[in-house]
Amino acid sequence: MRLATLAPAKVNLVLRVGPRRADGYHELLTLLAPLDLGDRVDVAVSPRSGPVTCRVPGHPGLCGEANLAARAAIAFRERFGIRSAIAIHIEKRTPITAGLGGGSSDAAAVLRCLARAFAARDRRALSEIALSVGSDVPFFLGPGPAWAAGRGERLAPADVPPLELVLLFPEDPALAIRAGEAYAWLDEARQRDGSARPLGRRAPFSPSRAGNDLERPCLVHRPALAPLLGLLRGAGARVAMLSGSGPTVFGVFSGRGAARRAALTILEDEASSLRLRVFTARTVRRQPRVTPWRSPRSASSPSTRRSSRRT
Repeated sequence: MRLATLAPAKVNLVLRVGPRRADGYHELLTLLAPLDLGDRVDVAVSPRSGPVTCRVPGHPGLCGEANLAARAAIAFRERFGIRSAIAIHIEKRTPITAGLGGGSSDAAAVLRCLARAFAARDRRALSEIALSVGSDVPFFLGPGPAWAAGRGERLAPADVPPLELVLLFPEDPALAIRAGEAYAWLDEARQRDGSARPLGRRAPFSPSRAGNDLERPCLVHRPALAPLLGLLRGAGARVAMLSGSGPTVFGVFSGRGAARRAALTILEDEASSLRLRVFTARTVRRQPRVTPWRSPRSASSPSTRRSSRRT
């Protein structure tokens, strides 16, 4: 059996960070929204026993059992007593270590494929597997936009209207930020100035409510990111902010046309000199479905295109 799905990227429209807990994690309240940008994940399940393999063409450092997607498959097999060989193939489209949840989404995509392949309907078990792999993974198993609390495992559905975004990912390795670094910088800043704030409460999203507690300390340690926020605001963004722990920044625009014009302007004027990857994306209300795998050749055939237009 071979299944495929999209592993969507995400943005944190709101990210409030509480104090560090005894287990080393921080208490969070965050509003997460999946995007129509993401990786393509294929999962092949053999009727014979064998290992879990993971291939990410073009990214040799992501291949193998250390990948979160492979770790999710291994944890799934252990939880459900399965020995079948599992082969994972990931076509990376979401930037790596970008604050967009790409690795966590790949892991959740694998779990969704395996749940379908083995008719695993134990939602609690799947959620526990997801959380054991990473804090963001349970969100990507859910139906769509959500408020997440705790480490990110306490989820509540959220109503987020379709938002048109422009995302800027700086490719300079010197600007990379590990999540652990971002939270440590926030803790250091709060120890110096006592700037901790209440987590707040869940509320309907509006651009005026957007915010990210990690943004300020990350800009202090990566000041080259601040001009990128200025680029988005200068191009007409209603809101411009850091995504998660960065270094990707994104802007919310009034419509698709405005987002595309802004992206084109930044591409033409700044992307080359600043080594930026520029994306337009839209928030979506539902996570992608798992479907039987089809080869790219069959998916692009005339008969397939006619069929997809009818549906």
